[in-house]
Amino acid sequence: MKKLLVLVFGLVLVFGCKKDEVAVEKTTLEYLTGTTSKKWKVTEGMVKLGEQSVNLISNQPPCITDNILVLNNNKTYELNEGASKCDPAKDPDLIIKANWTLVEEPKAITIDKFIFLNYTLQNSKFLISSINDNQFVGQTEISLNGKTYQANITFSVVN
Repeated sequence: MKKLLVLVFGLVLVFGCKKDEVAVEKTTLEYLTGTTSKKWKVTEGMVKLGEQSVNLISNQPPCITDNILVLNNNKTYELNEGASKCDPAKDPDLIIKANWTLVEEPKAITIDKFIFLNYTLQNSKFLISSINDNQFVGQTEISLNGKTYQANITFSVVN
């Protein structure tokens, strides 16, 4: 009887326990583009001006903050108008389509041309400090009126 109990208990332990799932680490490209493409929007943009930090996003109208960045795994991207347009008669659905590159160490992307808050950034390098399926955060330099500022930008996934 004891042998039977030990056998049953052993079988319950072996077959009744879930095996630990091994988390598979994704590549930076997979986080950024999924299997083919992934949509992102800027949800925070902090720039330090001297001792003061300014959130570039907080006071912007939705026609600016709802624009969508689509990163494709073939290293092209689109910047599209979101649900609202600042000037529905003039604003195109597709703002720009161009290329981007990825460097793994340190993790960084460079976008050929990016238009944000009425500023055009050429060959802007974005150093990624954290990334997961839902968000990526990093730093880039923004030049305004001849001065260069460090900006901390957060992109969140758009479903």
